Amino acid sequence: MILQPVWDRLARWQPRFSLRAYKAALIGMILAAFALPLAIVGLPFIEFLNGMAAQPKGKTQMTYGRVFGEELIVERPPVAGTVPRGYKEIVLPAKGNTIEEAKAAGATLVNPVPLTIQNLRRGQDRYNIFCIACHGEMAEGNGPVIGPNRFPAPPSLHTDQARGYSDGTIFRVVTKGMGKMPAYADKLEPQDRWKVIDYVRAVQRAMNPRPGDTRPAGTQAEGGKP
Repeated sequence: MILQPVWDRLARWQPRFSLRAYKAALIGMILAAFALPLAIVGLPFIEFLNGMAAQPKGKTQMTYGRVFGEELIVERPPVAGTVPRGYKEIVLPAKGNTIEEAKAAGATLVNPVPLTIQNLRRGQDRYNIFCIACHGEMAEGNGPVIGPNRFPAPPSLHTDQARGYSDGTIFRVVTKGMGKMPAYADKLEPQDRWKVIDYVRAVQRAMNPRPGDTRPAGTQAEGGKP
């Protein structure tokens, strides 16, 4: 038979002992003894290619994952008729959309937020999310969406007029909107609006320093004025 020489060679073959191969086989069996039971227990609870069964939750005005390192903001309004826990309605006088009415409302509104590092950082965070696109990093009205064939530039917040507005006036503008600026009452909590204003004041003072232009931490400006 043709295969007879092959069978004869196999019958005479004696495997040589290899300590390295013996150790490798022994280690492999030990690892398998641990891994197989864990796999048998764990695999039923691991979902593969689960599609939409598990995905990030897009909460209102929160972030939804990252794309190229940038966080995506969830532009999803709250359910109609719902209010967050601890919500306190702020009744603003005057319902118009003019600066005169904003000044009238601002005369009765006083910034209730203590001036602290934590509150300024929160204000900066909210400003960078909701305001920087139009107003720019230093509130000069040169945000990334501003330019030819894009959005019109808002007024700089470093003019004497803007710096002369009371905190309450700015709060009214942020809450109700003004001109082409939309209202942010549905995007920023009242406390966050005040904190954004405090951060804007800090930027204004950094760009236009003057003696006595500070509000001591933990105190309120008289009459809501900066």
